[in-house]
Amino acid sequence: MRLVLRFDGQDVQEFVLDKKDITIGRVARNDIAIDNLAISSHHATVHAMEEGAVLEDMNSTNGTFVNDKKVTRHTLKDGDIIGIGKHQILFFNNSAFSTAGSDDQSEATVMMSSDFQQQLQQELSKSKTATRTTTRRVHKKKGFFAKIKEMFGF
Repeated sequence: MRLVLRFDGQDVQEFVLDKKDITIGRVARNDIAIDNLAISSHHATVHAMEEGAVLEDMNSTNGTFVNDKKVTRHTLKDGDIIGIGKHQILFFNNSAFSTAGSDDQSEATVMMSSDFQQQLQQELSKSKTATRTTTRRVHKKKGFFAKIKEMFGF
């Protein structure tokens, strides 16, 4: 079982549930410490059990949500999205990759491990940077020659 911390659509960190209780909160003593004022000092706890995991809100000020529904206690299922403040924590029971949605593979949603997502994002960033650099150079040269032509009346 593992948890993936996400902020603003980006995976921040992955945590393996390697002990019975994983605490989530703002202070550094928590297993998952999230420095955000919308998160209580001791916000929630994930209890790992043989049959899965249970999320428990620890009387937080702003509440704990699972799949956009406020909960005080919830048995987590593979792919559940925990909402705490402006952060999301994705719960995965066993698989690094899983599909959700219909049986029709053309409509399936694929969940990728955070390592694979980071690698994919890095590759996409490289190609975007190369494209932007090329585009900028072309525009700068065109702008430069246009100015020269204007100066000399061409």
